[in-house]
Amino acid sequence: MKRSNLIVWIAIVALLVAINLGYLLGNNLVFTVGLAVAALGFVAYAFIKIVDAMGINLFISVVLGLAIIGVATYGLAKFHKRFDLTKEKVFSLAPQTVKVLKELNTKVEVIGIAEEKSDTRRRMEELFTLYREANPKFFYYRLIDPYKSPEALSEFGRVSLGSVIVKVGKRKDRIDDLTEENLTNSIIKLTSKGGKKVYFLKGHGEASIEVFGKTGISDASARLKDLGYDVGVISLAEGPVPEDVRVVVIPGPKTDFLEVEIKRLDKFLRKGGSAIAMIDPTQKPLKNLYKLMRKYGISLKNGIVVDMVSQIFGVNALVPVVTNYKWHDITRNFRLMTFYPVAQGVFLADQLPEGVSGLEIAETSTKSWEEFNLKPPLKFDPGVDIQGPIPLAVALEIKGLEKDKKGRLVVFGDSDFITNAYYDQQGNGNLFENAVNWCSKQENLIAISPRSFKSSTLVLTGSQQRLIGFLSIILLPEIFLIIGLWIWIRRRWQ
Repeated sequence: MKRSNLIVWIAIVALLVAINLGYLLGNNLVFTVGLAVAALGFVAYAFIKIVDAMGINLFISVVLGLAIIGVATYGLAKFHKRFDLTKEKVFSLAPQTVKVLKELNTKVEVIGIAEEKSDTRRRMEELFTLYREANPKFFYYRLIDPYKSPEALSEFGRVSLGSVIVKVGKRKDRIDDLTEENLTNSIIKLTSKGGKKVYFLKGHGEASIEVFGKTGISDASARLKDLGYDVGVISLAEGPVPEDVRVVVIPGPKTDFLEVEIKRLDKFLRKGGSAIAMIDPTQKPLKNLYKLMRKYGISLKNGIVVDMVSQIFGVNALVPVVTNYKWHDITRNFRLMTFYPVAQGVFLADQLPEGVSGLEIAETSTKSWEEFNLKPPLKFDPGVDIQGPIPLAVALEIKGLEKDKKGRLVVFGDSDFITNAYYDQQGNGNLFENAVNWCSKQENLIAISPRSFKSSTLVLTGSQQRLIGFLSIILLPEIFLIIGLWIWIRRRWQ
């Protein structure tokens, strides 16, 4: 009996023993050993047959060739290099992004929330891979399927499919619209040095960052801390704004300011500071605060905005919904709706004071108006009410007392939109954070234009078309025909 046949019989016997004896004894070890012996026998049989058929020298050559191919494939997979041959560099990161990644000196972790085998997950992985290749030492990412691993999302709070969480140490930022620009700017915000102080005003019944209920603004405070801001509370009645404070937030005062407070706030803005004022309609107009607003060309009527379109979204007509934004650094690429429970309009004067420039950045629909008589039924009264669209937010730059220093002022006609009850609803929190970033003069945030394939058209003259036709239709077939005839004739002569 040939050696190869003996090996195959041993393998068959081992396989039978593994199946039968392993099953009868219920012993996994016997079953595993039997299978291993059978597998080795069949591999040895195949090896002998191949060597006999090919010859030892040819077999060794094939094995060495396969080994070389395997090592080369592993090396290319381990140490690969991408080349983007598109003219617009669609598959490459922008130079600004690469610069930011190269300068990283702390770990950045990005977590993508997407279903497995979805297009969203594929796009996330493609973009994250480019970031990882730019700086594998400090950039890391992982993808989580919320349906397969819901426990992995507990540390991130409210997230949704398509969201991306960026973590740097204890700081976190959430991206709902994943683009290269948004991801890079999130990294910039989280890796920038601390010391950016944002103080919330107190003393006039404003919402408090220390209240965790629905009417508090503790969520807004927590988000700013995640973005690297130092958050505190200040009273203008006790003294002027400290020199190291970048932004003062006025979250819905219920009583008017003292004249000394107005002077201190005005001086802060004139020295290049920034403020975000969220002024609700009140029973008694805040005369001193309104007077300061008028000084900068802002008019507040103390009415209440009614928006009939809001009812389409299932909310009260006294909760105007905004989907229209003017082009500004605060609203750049902002495509989320925001809503403002019980708000008033914020209007800019046709002629702004000298040294002041501004823009109404968010406005309601054309089916809205500012109402000055809330007795039912609600209806527009010509000559009394103001027809929409009604601006609910404005952004100003104010020429400072010192050269090259400009103050910034953002005014909203509502403060409820950043309370805990509404902060995470739609784009409310995002718009507030954008306003804080602009007021804190985050000039290092970058803008990356979206890139796409552009069609390239080659226009040929008549003579060029004839030349290409001759080469492809006549000359090339003739060359192959001549070569074929030459080979046939040569073989016939031999």
